[in-house]
Amino acid sequence: MPNTNSGKYDNNDNANEETFVLEAEAETSPRRRGNPFASLRYRDYRYFWSGALVSNIGTWMQNVGVGWVVYDLARTGNPSLALGVINFLNLLPMTLFTLFAGVIADRLDRKRFIIATQALLMLQALVLAWLTQTNEATMMVIGALVLIGGIVTAFAFPAWQAIMPDIVPRRSLLNAIALNAAQFNSARLLGPLLGGLVFARWGAPEVFYINAISFLFVIGAMAFIHPRQERHKAGSEGALATLTAGVRYARQNAHVGWMLISAFALSLFGMPYVALMPVMAAQVLGRGASGYSLLMAAGGLGAVGGALSVASMPAGVSRSLLIRLGLMGMGSSLLLFSLSRNFYLSLVFVAMAGFSFLMGMSASTTGLQAAAPAQLRGRVMALFVLCFGGVQPFSALGFGLLGDVAGVPLAIGSGAVALMAYAGYQFIRPGLLRAPG
Repeated sequence: MPNTNSGKYDNNDNANEETFVLEAEAETSPRRRGNPFASLRYRDYRYFWSGALVSNIGTWMQNVGVGWVVYDLARTGNPSLALGVINFLNLLPMTLFTLFAGVIADRLDRKRFIIATQALLMLQALVLAWLTQTNEATMMVIGALVLIGGIVTAFAFPAWQAIMPDIVPRRSLLNAIALNAAQFNSARLLGPLLGGLVFARWGAPEVFYINAISFLFVIGAMAFIHPRQERHKAGSEGALATLTAGVRYARQNAHVGWMLISAFALSLFGMPYVALMPVMAAQVLGRGASGYSLLMAAGGLGAVGGALSVASMPAGVSRSLLIRLGLMGMGSSLLLFSLSRNFYLSLVFVAMAGFSFLMGMSASTTGLQAAAPAQLRGRVMALFVLCFGGVQPFSALGFGLLGDVAGVPLAIGSGAVALMAYAGYQFIRPGLLRAPG
């Protein structure tokens, strides 16, 4: 496990791993400073990063396939509402189970737990592929499978978030988290493009089969890493106190609470545009599946740029400033996107939104990882997942309904204005997000 006091790994079970002392010297070396790929020199992180990249490409391919299949099934009815319902089912488990998942992330072996959840998601993709291939994939079937996948993801996500400090030193967290976000958003860039091509050439089943295969890469990568996790056995505190320990910590540390509120605002007001993207592409911008894929890819490209920019910043950069800039940047970009009727300008605005989103979220994640005590990290990160992902089913459903009533551009634009208002409040009160001292 990492010993953050002495600055050194317990290195007995992996002779090839660097010590924290060497990592600290490399991190502070002028030659290393500003290298956006610095964390890839750690063996475990390389495996983790590479496996996650391949798997996330498959996941984004599947997201495109599911989105377009749902839109096609509901084309003659209410596609905005149908997409909102599917996103609601996908993300609802984040709201219901994340706090329990945080306790699991602090109690169980994160590596083994992640492997098990990825195997279940691979099975879900195979079932979706087979049912689509046999024309049995009705809206109800897709909704059920999406709900199952959402439950598994809800339990896995806090462990994914909490494992990062187990494989890189604390001083490398900003770089590692930003670089991990870069791989996720590289997948967000490549996945929709590949998904659109495969969908157009062969169809939805092949998209889902490819996603199933991609899980083999992340399962294999996790099998080869050696996280330094310090597991804490259940103490004398009751079940409710154990479950809500992260909430108590956030209440006692105001800057942690405000970082969680900022993630909540970003998710509630900013992220619904993703669920409504198929309608924007088809009905507002006059594009089909290829246009939808390009818009999703543009968001991924912007996020990759944002992640690499953050990864290149020195460890002492103001995280609170990055959060505020990310909030304001995403709000203003989405407002421009909602007003645009030119496809190519829309690509630019979506890319700007992706850049700003990644800047704010990387800073928030790093701040929470650095602030949380080791024994509470899983539960604190579960709160982050709850604030960011747990609100998305309701925001997707609500903005989907608003899109049906008032139009998708107005729905996206209203969320953007609300996000800008919150960002403005944070600029007026800059000390809210700063750690004391």
